[in-house]
Amino acid sequence: MHACLTIHLPDRAAIVRMLAPGETLRIGRGVDCGLRIDHPSISRAHAQLQYRDGAWELSELGSKNGSFVGGHRIAAGADHLLSHAGWIRLGDVYCEFAPLDDASAARAEAGRAARRAAATAHTARLDGVHGLDELLDASLRGVLELAQCERGFVLLQAGEGFAVRASLALDTQRLASPEFSGSVGAVRRALATGISVIANDIEGEAWLSSRASVAAAGLSALVCIPLFDGAQPLGAIYADRIRPGPPVTTLDQELLEAFAERAALWIAARRTSDLLAAHVPPPGAAADWNSIVAAHDAGAR
Repeated sequence: MHACLTIHLPDRAAIVRMLAPGETLRIGRGVDCGLRIDHPSISRAHAQLQYRDGAWELSELGSKNGSFVGGHRIAAGADHLLSHAGWIRLGDVYCEFAPLDDASAARAEAGRAARRAAATAHTARLDGVHGLDELLDASLRGVLELAQCERGFVLLQAGEGFAVRASLALDTQRLASPEFSGSVGAVRRALATGISVIANDIEGEAWLSSRASVAAAGLSALVCIPLFDGAQPLGAIYADRIRPGPPVTTLDQELLEAFAERAALWIAARRTSDLLAAHVPPPGAAADWNSIVAAHDAGAR
């Protein structure tokens, strides 16, 4: 029987690992582990999943912070039979385990192939878009579909700052309101670090859940992918969702970042072309990012 292990890491994309019958997977922080989880609560050699006698077992390898199934700690050196789907906790990291029959495993693989094909199709569409506004809209829609999110916006460099140049299912005038239920902090972090921000467990992220508007909205996931023109920050694409859905995984992050890299190349090219003059928004047509940040900072005080 196949199996799927989904590792939910704080402030990062979820890791999905498919397991084949007969496979043995050592899990830990050490570089020699088949599944390396870089988290301070994980030991170098923490636990092991193995398929034996027609069933999956979780073995505790003497970790400092323990391995738990159904809330019960597994004794050091002991094995625990995983007869059905459920939650495993390794240290402070929660993992979702699901045994899969052959048909389910094949559907899962087909789903991953479909997501790669969708990313390729969205990237190809960018090649046929000529206007900057249309390009920004296509880039946003591509990120929304790949991240399986409902709403979002594109932030683009404007003079010494940034401005919101495209949005979907969001009123740009509300972005500057302290009641905006998305995460301005996620965008600020992505712009400051140049690294994608992905959160699947909003309630578990102190820097997100501390905002009353974010908590009240019940966001279930968000992503913010920075855009670069070479080494220079060009902007970012933000997306989130309220409805429950699958976690944003490392595969999703890989596809999103590859798509965003291509989108940034086209956006930079459009901005430097003669077409840009026809698409420069008049004063007030784009939401200034500095004003949005200032409004949120004032609302937080």
